[in-house]
Amino acid sequence: MLNIGDTVVFGTEGIFIIEQTTQKEICGKKTDYYVLRSTGKDKSTVYLPMNNPALLQKAKPLATKEEIRQLIDGIPEAEDFWVDDHKARKEKFNSILQSGSRENIMALAGTIYNHQKSQLAAHKKLNASDERILREAERIINLEFAFVLDITPDEVKEYIRGRMNQTA
Repeated sequence: MLNIGDTVVFGTEGIFIIEQTTQKEICGKKTDYYVLRSTGKDKSTVYLPMNNPALLQKAKPLATKEEIRQLIDGIPEAEDFWVDDHKARKEKFNSILQSGSRENIMALAGTIYNHQKSQLAAHKKLNASDERILREAERIINLEFAFVLDITPDEVKEYIRGRMNQTA
């Protein structure tokens, strides 16, 4: 159940505050909506229909600091999602991003990062599709972690490295 004043992660769109509820009539049909306001610079608004369970599932409470620490601590044991077939890999990676699962998005970023390291060692580059997905995974992670940890998105990678060095 969502409440006015809650701060949520909404899918891959970012972090939003539930400002109010409203009712709108579209095509003669009245529907109740949550009004979500972005915490980002754009201050965009999303109208989330209260009668759409699939969309409501995309509005998740923010991770706590402890949950973030546990996610980082789990990186070494995270699943490797690499698929050799480019088309199948792209579909799988996009599916993981759309799932909104913090654990899987963290594992996805680690998977691509590890592949990128092996490519660099072989004097090769990551393909453009994998680079785009890595940037999107990092953007999703950085937005939430930065908000919860009260740091800038640019500081998240260093925070993760520091935490991993503490537990190593």
